[in-house]
Amino acid sequence: MEIEAKFRVDDGGVFPALLALGALGPFRLVPAPEVEDQLNVYFDTADRRLRQARYGLRVRLIGQRRIATLKGAATVRDGMYERDEWEAEIGPSDDPADWPAGELRDRVLALLGGAPVAPELSMRTLRHHVYAERGGARVAELSLDEGDISAGGLAQHFRELEAELLRDGTRADLDELVGLLRARFPLAPENRSKLARGLALLDEANAQHGG
Repeated sequence: MEIEAKFRVDDGGVFPALLALGALGPFRLVPAPEVEDQLNVYFDTADRRLRQARYGLRVRLIGQRRIATLKGAATVRDGMYERDEWEAEIGPSDDPADWPAGELRDRVLALLGGAPVAPELSMRTLRHHVYAERGGARVAELSLDEGDISAGGLAQHFRELEAELLRDGTRADLDELVGLLRARFPLAPENRSKLARGLALLDEANAQHGG
């Protein structure tokens, strides 16, 4: 289960200000030393089986690493997301049948029912991680994301902040951290995932092209 809050960041000064903070309330903020450069590619079948079943399948490239993620439908309220998620590192193939044996592979193959997948849209993201610690435990991860969604020849820029609950944290930790962030910075709850926005962009492109 993935639990995270998403916020649109319209003010370009928010990220530098947040990165300059050493603490926020009871939380110690520890930024990662480097920005992560991601290429995220989303896949589906020709008849959009995953979309119809309300699943998203993504392969994320970070340097030489390739990480596949399957996400289920999200429950969203005021920018807070709860959804099932399965993830595994994979090799060079985009065919789920070639992925390492495990729950991710089994679930994806069951959803596909033998149909092949193809890339549908992509996102280039520059992500700066900031870890929130409390009492020596790392309880949440902040992701400061900026990049572009590309689908069907159209592009859309985004800048957003995600706050994700980690294993050593509690939901109360996340709620308190999110409350402090919203009190300090101008953040707008984002109730559409990046995938949902990408699919809307793809639909717009298909409509323009008569597809």
